[in-house]
Amino acid sequence: MSYHCKACNKVSTTPADLARHIMGRGDKAHREWLASKGLKYSELLTAQMKSFGGEGYAALTKLVEKETWMDDQLVSAKSSTGAD
Repeated sequence: MSYHCKACNKVSTTPADLARHIMGRGDKAHREWLASKGLKYSELLTAQMKSFGGEGYAALTKLVEKETWMDDQLVSAKSSTGAD
């Protein structure tokens, strides 16, 4: 099981790792993906900086869990059949 960034196709093993990637990049493609999900990069960053416990990452991690999960078995099956 892995999580695939919709903005750049980076693969992470945990949703928290992918959330850190998205927040760390902060480029146009990643900000646009966040906006398409109803989140603002600046608000997540502000929540992360002002709150104790990483509220910005926690909110993004929940979204990443729902939106970017891919079953590795299905991905490898598609690749081996040439159905990409």
